[in-house]
Amino acid sequence: MAKSKNHTNHNQSRKAHRNGIKKLSLKKVVTPVKHLCPKYKKNLKSSRGANWNARFGDASESGSEE
Repeated sequence: MAKSKNHTNHNQSRKAHRNGIKKLSLKKVVTPVKHLCPKYKKNLKSSRGANWNARFGDASESGSEE
């Protein structure tokens, strides 16, 4: 008896484009930063990279503002 097929990509692209492939909006991705631990904020900054200062500015780096 012949082995059955394990995987096929048939029709997947058509199904995906039927309702449109959408980009995630930035609103869903951004984390609220105001009341976070300074150590955690510093780590988050380095993990997110260059866009951090553009989004939140240098004031959020100090950790002790209120």
